[in-house]
Amino acid sequence: MAFGVLLVVLLPTFFLLASRYQSLDERELEPKPLVPAPSPEDLLAQVGQAVSDSTLQLQQVWAAAPEPTSGLVAAYQVMRGDQAVYRLVVFRYDIACGVCRDVLAAALYDAEGAALVQILLLDYWEVRGKRVDTARFLRQFAGRSVAEEHALEANVDGISGATFSAGGLVEQLNTAAAWVREHPLEKEEKL
Repeated sequence: MAFGVLLVVLLPTFFLLASRYQSLDERELEPKPLVPAPSPEDLLAQVGQAVSDSTLQLQQVWAAAPEPTSGLVAAYQVMRGDQAVYRLVVFRYDIACGVCRDVLAAALYDAEGAALVQILLLDYWEVRGKRVDTARFLRQFAGRSVAEEHALEANVDGISGATFSAGGLVEQLNTAAAWVREHPLEKEEKL
């Protein structure tokens, strides 16, 4: 009899505790909220500032739906009037690190897609609550061929203390370059 009473009391308690632990595990598996990609207006302002040209316009040519936690987010042609002068690919990298911010950046290429002009960080890098100075790291990419495969320590110097961020940026930069190579601008036929 005492065993039956014990079962009646303990069994529901066990199931209640088990369900609480399960729901905690499920919450931990949900993707972290993303820092949203900037609006086209904000993105255009950053591009204009980077190349010192306020006459540019963005024309979106591709967008991921839904926006990924890691991968390419969108691609644009940067136009001056009716001529494409740059190509822009926005990407992100989800860092599985409790003390780092995810990478959100854009690669600005020349119109032909032959060379990288500049990388724009769309969200700052932070490690353990402190901002990371990325200027020197980002400068090393300017002018590199879109055909070049980038690799930390092989042909790219990383940032001490921000290895995950640097590695994630390099990985997604290679993905962005591949997209640019696979999607050349359409040439207008001249009569």
